[in-house]
Amino acid sequence: MPAQYDIVIVGAGIMGVASAYHLKKNNPGIKVLVVERYGAAGQGNTGRSNAMFRNTFSSSDNQILSNSSIDFYTHVQEELKVDIGLQKIGYEWLMNEKQLSRSEPFLEGMEKNGVEITRHGKDDLRRLLPSMVTEFGSSSEAALMELPSVDGGVFGPKCGRLDPDKLVRFYAGEFIKAGGEFAFNTEARALVVGPSKRLGIEGEPLVWQDFKVEGVSARGAIDGIIRAETIVLAGGAWENELLEPIGIECHAKSKKRQLFSIQAEGRKLEGLLRSDGFNPQGLLPLVILPKSGVHFKPVSEENAFWVACEDEVNRPFIDLPEHDLDRYTAERKYYERSVYPILVSYFPEFKDSRVKAMWAGLYSYNTIDNLPFVFREKNLIVVGGDSGSGIMKGDSLGRVVNSLYREEGETTLYGGIPYRTSKLSFERRDVEREEWVI
Repeated sequence: MPAQYDIVIVGAGIMGVASAYHLKKNNPGIKVLVVERYGAAGQGNTGRSNAMFRNTFSSSDNQILSNSSIDFYTHVQEELKVDIGLQKIGYEWLMNEKQLSRSEPFLEGMEKNGVEITRHGKDDLRRLLPSMVTEFGSSSEAALMELPSVDGGVFGPKCGRLDPDKLVRFYAGEFIKAGGEFAFNTEARALVVGPSKRLGIEGEPLVWQDFKVEGVSARGAIDGIIRAETIVLAGGAWENELLEPIGIECHAKSKKRQLFSIQAEGRKLEGLLRSDGFNPQGLLPLVILPKSGVHFKPVSEENAFWVACEDEVNRPFIDLPEHDLDRYTAERKYYERSVYPILVSYFPEFKDSRVKAMWAGLYSYNTIDNLPFVFREKNLIVVGGDSGSGIMKGDSLGRVVNSLYREEGETTLYGGIPYRTSKLSFERRDVEREEWVI
């Protein structure tokens, strides 16, 4: 029979391992088990992500959560000397006049809250990115695609990239050192609900009985019900699969997202990859184009660019995703017909560039306000709804989970920043909707 635990955490992605780390660190006497379907931590959507981070958000809550997490990751790499592949290469948002005007209130809010940004005019961009096309004149292709001009940009210097596998290994390793346990190759099939006080009546819990989540029904390396005093659900895109059967709503839906790796072959692409003037590394930042959410970043160790697009319309929501992520494949025609024409219009050096690798994963969105959620229902704690930016807020969310477990009204984020624990719940939610979305 599986052992009894104080806490069972479902999911070993970034939010699961960050929660495990903070729970064990702050409650060293408890027995904690992380259950994971895959054979190692971070092998699901965390490992397939673009692994970018930023603090440039319109919502002050997102600013606080991301700033604190970025500071902790910087501490891990620079002070603890643990390589997590962190590079503050920055984000460059390219916009036309209409977008710049619409964004100005958000930018002023960022500056008011201490978020560092730099506004780039056309002359700045011509100096920094001399090959970029900013005006399309009489181009029939640009007119057909209704491509906006580039009239300016916004640069976030505290933004960048990291290695998700290395970050997850840090959290998992520290959790194990503290006495935590993993059960890999173990699928959580269902949450088991029972009465808080068992009376031996058929059909318990009945509507007049108080209830709790008694444990997790598992299959794989552990078979049977794993019982725990507290269950933490950090299942990412698969949370609905476990919550809906017991009647709990988390307002999250998933979408497929795709990444395409483009080899930086030739002098022009290599020159773009190593653009000076943005960061100490002498690399291009993540560049967000002013059309359809197309963006790309340098991956210098691969001498490549990763290209993506956050398409919304005509990209279906997925309520109950497949377990096998390999069922979600990247579409070469999607890149060739949708992404490439926009990319090469603004940066002609990508003409005839080849896709050397491509893959897909799932983003799990909170459909209410584009912020994460962390809430408690009896002895069940649920964290999620922030895929696409789970890495950049993962440390902060792990700390909120710990505070919910300890029934603390206030969480102390890294840097000594106080944050009200209930703000990310649904019952007492008190956050600003995020509007600054790629």
